[in-house]
Amino acid sequence: MERYRATDSTAPTTDLLSMTGSSDRRRYDRRDFLRAALAGATLSLAGCSQDSPEGGSATSAETQTATATPTPTTTESTTEEPTEEPTEEPEGLPPVGELRYVSPRDLGAYGDLVEKRKLVALRQILSVPEAASTVRKAVSSSAYHRIFEGRDFVEILAPHEMTVENGGSLEERYTITYDDIRRVRGVIDRESDRLLQLDFGQWREGESHTIEEEHDTTDVEAAKLSLEHPRVQEVLAKKDWYLDFSARDLVSAFSEEYPLYSLSSAGFNWNDREGEIVSLVTIVDTDEEEVMEVFTPTRNSPDPLTEVLGSVEGQAPDYEVPRESISIPGSFDPPETVSRNDWEVRWEDTLHDGYRIEASYKGKPVFGQATKIPWMLSDYEPFGMEAPGVPASEVLNFHFWDPLGVTGPGVLEAHDLENGFRIRGTFHTGSEDRWEWRFGQNYGPYRYIVDWSFFADGTCVLTSRHPTTGYRVTNGYPRYTFHVGIEPGFDRAGVSAYRNGSWRAVSEEAGFDRSKVPKLRVENADGPERIVFEYPGERTYALAYNEELIEYDQSAAGLEEEMIEDQRYLDPENYLQEASIENEKLYLRTLSSRDTGEGLHATTEPFIFGFKLRAENY
Repeated sequence: MERYRATDSTAPTTDLLSMTGSSDRRRYDRRDFLRAALAGATLSLAGCSQDSPEGGSATSAETQTATATPTPTTTESTTEEPTEEPTEEPEGLPPVGELRYVSPRDLGAYGDLVEKRKLVALRQILSVPEAASTVRKAVSSSAYHRIFEGRDFVEILAPHEMTVENGGSLEERYTITYDDIRRVRGVIDRESDRLLQLDFGQWREGESHTIEEEHDTTDVEAAKLSLEHPRVQEVLAKKDWYLDFSARDLVSAFSEEYPLYSLSSAGFNWNDREGEIVSLVTIVDTDEEEVMEVFTPTRNSPDPLTEVLGSVEGQAPDYEVPRESISIPGSFDPPETVSRNDWEVRWEDTLHDGYRIEASYKGKPVFGQATKIPWMLSDYEPFGMEAPGVPASEVLNFHFWDPLGVTGPGVLEAHDLENGFRIRGTFHTGSEDRWEWRFGQNYGPYRYIVDWSFFADGTCVLTSRHPTTGYRVTNGYPRYTFHVGIEPGFDRAGVSAYRNGSWRAVSEEAGFDRSKVPKLRVENADGPERIVFEYPGERTYALAYNEELIEYDQSAAGLEEEMIEDQRYLDPENYLQEASIENEKLYLRTLSSRDTGEGLHATTEPFIFGFKLRAENY
């Protein structure tokens, strides 16, 4: 008997969760099948509204759910007889001035800006009719948010044309072209929420964007089986579709019956203007030749920018907004070694560990080259939900293990900060280097902006922001874990834990909860230098350096070894082997989790993970 459920996504259910500082306030709607890309498929999708880091075309976004402050108006009421007294003129707009990035050193304040400012800024920009028209008439759109001192910058990218060559049948090659990609930039004063400046233009001075989907080496078995299914045939009929991916799933375990690498996914996409359903994904047991699930979303973001439009229609600013070119500070495609503020930091993109860094401070090593992001982990995740907490299927529930390196594009920017600098990487699951994701052609659910910030006093701050869009509007998983591996730059070292007001040495491998051990430090056995974990993750593991569990070959075979053979380390407690950590080469893993099952806007409200360390006695 065939196990099959067709799911048509509808409007999202929203839940409110009060938030302050770095606490979470999101419902993470997600597109789980992206893991198929990790087996060799690359992804693109029309119609997603997605976020990007603090800003423009080369980054990723943030989001928020706060209600925007209404645009101030200035009217003077009269009573009795009318008078000739003039209406008070609104104050002039302050100049935009030099845009300088906000420092993330105060994690609470920075997290608050990440989580609360984007929607406020978006509402101001989209209240302008020309900006609203850019979004309303687009194939898809994305909004990117950069956080500056006293200013919020938002850039919207929106292609208005999309064509597919060779569409409508299973082919080895498709050419997808996006044209008339329009760009809107705006700067908002954070104190008054007033729109200070607008800049309308074309993405990359009017360039088209072309994607070549190559499937000559793709395992299309899942796609072929899907195309025999009646629901799939019904949805794809008369659509100019293309195959996005077809692959056995390398990074999702659906159940004990369906572990990693046991099921396959196939994805089909087309221009969203071709009907109510905007894409189709199947989950297939190719061994049994059985289509297990068919997903047919009616939109590819739970909270598209078009929904913001309805809330601000007719609320255009009652003052003249200057229209001038807006430049973004920062360098794109930075050199692989950045030397500033007594730091020398070398970064490197990897195949499946995000980007790794190696850093020295005042000429002495702080972090070794195994400092990286080995994987991100979702806890139990329903593949689809009929409503929050109500799985659409009892068959497909899974862990998702996301190795960031294969999700690219990686390091994109370097920014100057007050007394420091920042290196920014952005990752989108299933995309190794997909610029179309900058204007909404993305699956969206797994979206990361990973920043390393370094300061002249030896402090460094790591933040991971998770602005995202989602696939099924009611899908979400309970918790999400961000995992960082830190290699101290010492050949021999020890660890001390701060408990009850004093530092105590730790003799063997151990795990620490931040609630009980708020600080840790790694002490060089051959000198005075030490690395203080001033704000570690919720759970940190101090371990002896074990190369076999740290350095996997950066290849498909190495990824398979990490994902399948060593998947027991999804439970990090299994790293603990009671080894000595006194005067040894060390490795620390620090993890934090967030409740992603509640919140409002996936498009306009992200959440953030933050960690703070300091090089001491250098």
